[in-house]
Amino acid sequence: MKKFFAIILTAVMVLTALTGCGSNAAPAASAPAADSGAQASADTAAPAADEVVTLKFTGWRVEDTNAINAMNEKFTAEYPNIKVVFEPQAATEYDTYLQTSLSNGTAADIIMMRSFSGGQTVYSSGKIATLTTENVPNLADFPDSALNAWADNGKSFAVPAGMTMEGVHYNKKIFADCGITKTPETVAEFLEDCQIIKDKGYLPIAGGVAEAWYVSEEITSSILMATIGSGDWVQKLYNKEIDFTDPAYVKMLQTLKDITPYYPDFYEGVGYEESQQLFIAEQAAMYMSGSFELQYFTETNPNLELGCFAFPGQDAAPKAINFTAAVGVGAYADSAHLDEALTYLNWLASQEGGESYANGVLGFFSPNPKVTKLESPIANEWNALSNGKETIHMLGYETMTEEAPDYSTAVADTVYKMCTENMSAEDAAKYMQDQMSWYFK
Repeated sequence: MKKFFAIILTAVMVLTALTGCGSNAAPAASAPAADSGAQASADTAAPAADEVVTLKFTGWRVEDTNAINAMNEKFTAEYPNIKVVFEPQAATEYDTYLQTSLSNGTAADIIMMRSFSGGQTVYSSGKIATLTTENVPNLADFPDSALNAWADNGKSFAVPAGMTMEGVHYNKKIFADCGITKTPETVAEFLEDCQIIKDKGYLPIAGGVAEAWYVSEEITSSILMATIGSGDWVQKLYNKEIDFTDPAYVKMLQTLKDITPYYPDFYEGVGYEESQQLFIAEQAAMYMSGSFELQYFTETNPNLELGCFAFPGQDAAPKAINFTAAVGVGAYADSAHLDEALTYLNWLASQEGGESYANGVLGFFSPNPKVTKLESPIANEWNALSNGKETIHMLGYETMTEEAPDYSTAVADTVYKMCTENMSAEDAAKYMQDQMSWYFK
């Protein structure tokens, strides 16, 4: 675990691993909470010793409900006067739900926050509490580089709760039946394995290109990070020193085009959930996605023999892997129980809270390096994928979101046209550049 975060610290354009958290001390009641003037309710009487305050916690991780409920029970065991109820929303509806609830004053006390521009947009409403080392003391142990994913102009709006890694899930039973004893390290080996699996009568890859976020986050970014091998390339792109016609980006598109013959029939119309279900039902040998799937996979099909590997490099083992600053947790600035909400955030930022999250919600790796014991073997396998590799955050979330089309929309449209119109990778890269020309002005 420590090795994973040490790698992140050294990477360019990468969020780093996070240093250990401090005590479980409750936050000061009078500490400033948000720039809008919201405070940890200094003018509100503290609850009586026998009074139980119930906090509502919302987020988009419906599939993690059981695990988060168990985590919240551990918190309440330590703070008996505070009960936390998790009320998640469907991921596809969450952003609209959150915006509406913040606008009409019905928001939950504790709020799951997206990283980078998504979270910054919500924070700019003035309805999310600003977190400091005064109202969340355990933030003092997090380096700025770790907090940047959930910060706006240096002001923190969420506790980093979970990082995920992206790569390839595979079915160990199918691999064994096909005589594949070693996971591929190069694209050539990957394609060879796909053909072996296909010849054996299995579907090699559960995948499709019908949904923008899945194409952007789980497919193209995973191939790209293995292709470029270093965050330096991303920095150059963001600095406009190169653009999408760069040979590395063309190579990524060509690699995707080369693997589509191993997708399901009519993959152009296959989306995320269909791909996911093909793999869970053991109808496909591989599935490109992230460690965040583990909780759902293990609960839905406990007999699924899961394995994982980083997407292969072009000519040698990959030197980099795609990862995500996935889940941050903030507080509603106008909550009637802001003190208690901040107490919860401070606990979540501690070693105990980090351990509860990492071992409860499988595949979400705690940003606290003191969390060294992962109980799940498959979670440990995913965690080990970063060993010896640079860890690069998926493309297009730190920037390239200011105008339309944003990066995710543009790359999904590019991939769809390349696949459905038999466009060359070079022409697809030019099309991508045309769509994103607004960024390079």
